[in-house]
Parts: sequence; C-alpha cells; structure tokens
Amino acid sequence: MRRCLGPARRYRWVVVFILVLACSPYESSESSPSPPPTPAPGPFTLIPSDRLTTWSPGIPGGIPARTTVCANLSAGTYGNGSGDATNGIQAALDACPVGQVVQLSSGDFKITHFLQITKGIVLRGAGPTQTKLKMPVGTNSNLITVGTQWFKFTQATNLASTASKGSRSVNLANNPGLTVGEIVLVDQLTDSSVTEWSSKSPPGDASRTWFTRPNRPVGQVMEVQAVSGTTITFTTPFHIAFQTGFAAQLTRFGNVDNGPVIPSVKYAGVEDLYLSGGSGGQGNITLANAAYSWVRNIESDFQDGPSVGIDASFRSIVRDSYFHSTQQPFPGGGGYGISFSWYSADNLVENNIVWNMNKVMVMRASGGGNVIGYNYMEDGRNGNTPTWVEVGLNASHMTTPHYELFEGNQSFNFDGDNTWGNSVYITVFRNQLTGKRRSIPPLRLTDSQNVRAIGLMEGHMWYSFVGNVLGTANQNPSPASGFVYDASYPWRNSPIGMWRLGYNPENWNAPADPKVLSTTIREGNFDYATNQVRWASAAQQLPPSLYLDEKPAFFGSNPWPWVDPTGATKTFTLPARARFDAMPGH
Repeated sequence: MRRCLGPARRYRWVVVFILVLACSPYESSESSPSPPPTPAPGPFTLIPSDRLTTWSPGIPGGIPARTTVCANLSAGTYGNGSGDATNGIQAALDACPVGQVVQLSSGDFKITHFLQITKGIVLRGAGPTQTKLKMPVGTNSNLITVGTQWFKFTQATNLASTASKGSRSVNLANNPGLTVGEIVLVDQLTDSSVTEWSSKSPPGDASRTWFTRPNRPVGQVMEVQAVSGTTITFTTPFHIAFQTGFAAQLTRFGNVDNGPVIPSVKYAGVEDLYLSGGSGGQGNITLANAAYSWVRNIESDFQDGPSVGIDASFRSIVRDSYFHSTQQPFPGGGGYGISFSWYSADNLVENNIVWNMNKVMVMRASGGGNVIGYNYMEDGRNGNTPTWVEVGLNASHMTTPHYELFEGNQSFNFDGDNTWGNSVYITVFRNQLTGKRRSIPPLRLTDSQNVRAIGLMEGHMWYSFVGNVLGTANQNPSPASGFVYDASYPWRNSPIGMWRLGYNPENWNAPADPKVLSTTIREGNFDYATNQVRWASAAQQLPPSLYLDEKPAFFGSNPWPWVDPTGATKTFTLPARARFDAMPGH
C-alpha cells in the first residue's frame, strides 16, 4: 500500500534528546566512534513540512492484471528475426480492443520503426530471456512508445489565481473546454528565487525548450477530477506553488502546436520483453503523454538515448526491470538509464537494476511527486575517462526538478548535477550510497576523480538527506589515501569525502556554494569514515518509509527496511542487488 505523506503526517513516538558528539571534518575511519545514540519513538520532525509533499505514486492498487489475449504473434512468422516484424506487430496493436493483450511468442522479432501503443492495451512477451525485440543499430528510432510519439501543446490558459502548494483546485481566467479525466500541464515562467539556470542556458537559448515549454522550468502534469465553470479540481495536489506573478498557465496536450487536444493514453503496458538497439538518441522505450501505464519485467540493452524515458507522463510505473549496457557511455544524452522529463509527476520507479550507463538516471524538469524506490544503480561512467566517477542517483540534469523522493536504493553515489541547472526540495531517505563503483567486468574502472558518497553541486537548494548509510564496511580508498567525513574547499581527490557539498565541477577554483550548505539537511546518516550516526538536532526514530504503509511483497523474507543507520546491522539485502549479483558473470 502507498502512503500519502503530507505536511500534516506525524508519527506518535517519544523523542529522546541525544546528540552525537561533533567530529572533525577530516576524521579517518580509524578514529574512535562516539557511543551510538538510542533514539526512541517520537514525532518525526527531521524534515520540515514545507519540504514534504504527498508521495503516493503510480497506479492506485498497482498494475492491473490483463488476461484476455486479442492476438498471438509467432516469431516464426517473421523468420525468427530475419524478416521485419514491425508492421505485423503494429497492426495487431491497432486492432486490439482496450483491456486486452497482444502476446508475442518466444523468439526474435526484428523492429525497424517504433511500435506505438495508443490505447489501454498490453504488449507482452514470454519473458525477457525468451522474447527479444531487436532493432538494427543506426535505425534512428526507439523501439516502443506508449502514448504520443511527438506530443505538442495547445493554446495556454492563464491561471486567475495562484495555485497553492498542497491544494487540488485552481481558478482559470477561462475554461478552454476541459473534461473530467483529462491529463493537462500546469507551469510557470522562471522564478529566480527557485530556479538557477546553467550558464550554458542563457535567456533565449534553445536549451530552455528541450524539456520544457520556453523559459518555463517548473511544471506539473495533472489529471482533471472536476470542472465547475472556471474552477478546476485535480486528482493530485500541487507539489509546488504556481504563481500568477510568474504567468502560471494550464496547457492541454496535442500533436500539433496550438492544435486540437489529443487524449493521453491510459492503462497501457509493456511486459516480459527484451529490447535492444534503439538509436539516434531515441532510446529503447518511452512513456510519452501516458497515464496509469507501466513497464514491467523488461530487459533493455544497448540503446542510444534513455533506456526508458518518462516524458510528460502521470502516475505510471517502471518496475522489476533491468536496464544496461548503453551504446554511448559518454556525456551528451546517449547513455542514460532512466530519464524523467517534461514535468512528469507522481510516477513510480521501483525494484529495477540500472548498470553500465553514462548516467544511470536523470531528472530533466520533472514535475514532483515521483518516487525512485528500492532500485540498484551501478557503474555510471564516462567512456573517455574511466577514472572519472559519474553521478549515480540524480535529481537533476535540467532545471528545476522538485519534491522528488529517493528511498531505499543502492548506488555508488547520490548527486545533483548542475550541467543545465538546479533542483529543489529533494528528499533522500534510507539509501545506501557506497562511495565507490564496483567496476563489474568487462568494465575496468578506477575511481580517482570526484569520488564521493553524496555530492551536491552548486545551485541545488532545500535538500534533505535523512537515514542513509554512506560507504561500506570493507571500503578501500585506493588510489586515494583514505576517507574523511566532509570534502571541503579547496577541492581535492584525496582523501575521499563521504560528503562533497556545493562544489562546481566546471570551476574547481570556486568555493562551496553557500546556498547549498545553508539549505541542506543532514540527519541520522551513518558513515563508514567516522563509524558514527550524525544528527544535527535531537536523535529521532526514523519511520520505515515515506511512501509505503507496509513491507513490499518483492522483499519476500528479507528484512525491511533494509537500510538501518541506527541499528547494529546497517544494511540487509536489497532484492534488486541480489538479482544482479545472481546473473552470470556478476
């Protein structure tokens, strides 16, 4: 069950006021740890209410079971990969009634143009080791699109009043004909008190249109619940305020600029397939203007572009999948694992593996309420520089992602990159950030540049890091001299800091950004450099989750929460990591 954790949510525990003794920022792992605090139940107040939102992502009730098959397609019909299966599969998708399944047999299917799912049906294989959709490299297309391949926007409507954070209703200047259940976008112009564009994105630059409407970096995809004249009520709350002072607007989706409305695709799924070869920066699979849709039990391999892209989508799910081995492990957009963009909101990415990418994930102007939960992300790399440690879990790569939750993941680090701007109001809860990549063969990586467990580049504000475990019990700093708690200015690669806050990799001579330092919350995190749990305020017992009401089924008999910074055992088994380690060669 999902938990709605809003500002009013509180846990009825008693607070024990115990503080951990302060440590020198350059203590090594050999220093004597202070006695651990023993927090008792009490109100959970470590994250202020203005940094919380409702995290209740994905499809209410989970992914629906679809059992009626409208078409069975055999790989043998298309030469088991020698002939082109694209038109045959697309015809079956187009003819399939809503609520039913296009079933592919075991074998190989050659795909030469993207397959598009435009209604609530499922494309299903016999499993990712059995049913394989392969695109010839260089085809300049993705393999599958759920939704509208090249969505556009209709004429915008101004908000007549500011939409307050946490509210579900807003008044419009006029009603453009909205209907109940319609998926829409709300956005606003740049507010410089929140958004910090990169110097590479000056006013008027084309980059300000790549993943947003022009110069509108803050937005949220929403669903209309009720219409009463010009008062519109939505099914989810506003995660951030949209202000008339910054020309807040509501826009509908289409496939032609300022053209007619195109309904979003709802309740469509892709399951049990292997995908390979999406090229031209298009990646392998895209959810685009989709809602209540899903990607489940997919192996996505050897793509150029996002392995899975979540674009302008709402309440969709990516789960139980394996994304790996990009064609393009270089900066520039070709080698990303999971990508959020175009104000996507309230989506769930859970129990996945991402390995051997340039950036294992990016968030490019995402819309809030998204949860990245219980994934294993490893070996992000720059193919030109195997010594450079890329960002791991990442709440940025285009301004301004906001109110996103990272919970229960394991990655070699967490960072908010500043390549194209900042992100704000991000919560990082009960993750393990190991600080070093594993360099799984055939990779040969040496972590010697920009090594950190948690980094936060300049510009990022109002981050909350609570209940995480930094490093590993057997960590080895080589080739660095050792580990310390904080890496601070002047920046250097040795010793390795568990934390590196406020740095700018485009200007190593710049001191730490004071905005990052003054707005970052660090509470209840354990690190293996000092072997201590650090509290900035009174020690508190941590809730099991910020979005789940109970142990998720995929944990089976494994302990949950699996990250326990205040317990005797700091980490247990993450199912996604266990699946990865059980694969041949790992």
